[in-house]
Amino acid sequence: MLKKAFWIIILILCQVLPAQDFEIGSLERKAKQKYLRNSTKMEYRYRDDTVISDNEKIDGNIIVVKGNLTVYGEVDGDILVLYGNLRIKDSAYINGNATTVDGRIYQDRNSSISGNQIETRARNLYPDDDWDEDYNDDNYSRGYDIEDEDWNWRHSRRYYGNYGTLPFRDIDEHAVVRYNRVQGLFIGPRVPKVISGKYNYFTMHGFAGYGFREEKWRYELGLDRWLFNQRQYRFEIGAQVYDLTDSRDEWLLSTHENSLAAFFLKDDYHDFYRRTGYEVHINQNFTIFLKGTLAYRNDDYASLSRHANWSLFNGDDKFPENPAINEGNMRSIYGQIYLDTRDNIDLPRQGWFALLAVETSSKNNLKSDFSFNQYTLEVRRYQHFGYKERLDMRLKIGSAEGTLPVQKLYQIGGVSTLRGYGYKSFAGDRMILANFEYNINPRIFSTDLFFLDDLSYILFYDIGYAWNTKNLDAEKSFKWHEGFSHLQLNDMKSDIGMAFALDDGNIRFSLAKRLDSGKHSLKFAFRIIKPF
Repeated sequence: MLKKAFWIIILILCQVLPAQDFEIGSLERKAKQKYLRNSTKMEYRYRDDTVISDNEKIDGNIIVVKGNLTVYGEVDGDILVLYGNLRIKDSAYINGNATTVDGRIYQDRNSSISGNQIETRARNLYPDDDWDEDYNDDNYSRGYDIEDEDWNWRHSRRYYGNYGTLPFRDIDEHAVVRYNRVQGLFIGPRVPKVISGKYNYFTMHGFAGYGFREEKWRYELGLDRWLFNQRQYRFEIGAQVYDLTDSRDEWLLSTHENSLAAFFLKDDYHDFYRRTGYEVHINQNFTIFLKGTLAYRNDDYASLSRHANWSLFNGDDKFPENPAINEGNMRSIYGQIYLDTRDNIDLPRQGWFALLAVETSSKNNLKSDFSFNQYTLEVRRYQHFGYKERLDMRLKIGSAEGTLPVQKLYQIGGVSTLRGYGYKSFAGDRMILANFEYNINPRIFSTDLFFLDDLSYILFYDIGYAWNTKNLDAEKSFKWHEGFSHLQLNDMKSDIGMAFALDDGNIRFSLAKRLDSGKHSLKFAFRIIKPF
């Protein structure tokens, strides 16, 4: 009761003391400096809830303080909302950035925005030493329709334009920096891919960089053209050329995590190969959640050797050799359909993710050095059960026809897959994988355990297997739907484990135990990226 009374008094004081206006003024100045692109534009400042009607056209920047903003009309400028939500309706067009500080952005699918959408916290605008907890953002936001009580990320999140739920990520990274056993330190500038604008135009994106131990320049250059109505029927045609030190293992361990492990501990979990060539593609955005892609690829694959052997620690160890691949020219047609309704790409709390991908390569029809058809289906569900409780689920199935080259085989085991087993323990042209994570925070029990309240506890269960149909019958050519019937439940590999996590599962320590034998030790892992 004393704790509740204390916060009621603080809330009342924050409503009447002039210090609140002083702090709002300081926050507003910092936010304007950071998020308004053109400060010379006319400024329209509002307090409390505000509506821009569908027949209004405002030429200037809009700032709303301690209220929600709803936009039906047109705004030629940036929008900044402090301690409130922004709702962008179907008829709205915003030619600029849209930013909320301690608020959320809700965008209807037929609206349009040319710039970035940014959701951030007030404390992110201040150095830690300058932030006064007496002016905590909760004091200001209460009563202003900040709907999600569990909205608690520590940094800003941003996305581009209408189709931010589709897979355009890392948009703040304008440099590529990584470290691995093949390239050593690799560094270079990067131009992110941007989806924006009311008008059709070309957009360029890509990167170029140098690997100091490999002593090679690598690059990727893309050019895309958006066609038709940007609000309702977004169609893209594009092409890219590249010369890459590439890996297919990022779905197991992110490039950022792998670089840190290689740099500090001399643990490089990615296998690399050189891929040079070009791609021509078309993309169709059916809705803000659904996208289809069709591409023709012409790639030359080559094996790469290990060149680096330095790390900050474990100096006496050596990086293992980088494994060889099946070299040659691969000409293929690739298609995918992609659904994403997640509320956040990196830290989802609710929504669906689904991907169906097909790739075909043929010696006869495409003049390729390889002949295969590969099919991959992945479905994820993030089910939020209320305050601090969530179930994350993933099912991934892979199958193929013909002979898959080494660089296309399915490999599972270890981080992100079967966490109680060794890394890449199982491989083949067939794969089944299911992961379940139950996330809970002790605040659900109304505990008061200081920093322990900021931890999430995750119970997980993994089950799956990967195998090669050639081991079943070397003489038979299996169709994509064959090669599964022999599988029994006891053939599948499974494990259980527990993780302690920050940031809704993004930073975690985990322990996993395989269930097929009691002889094997626990597997420990530290992750800074959510497994799925």
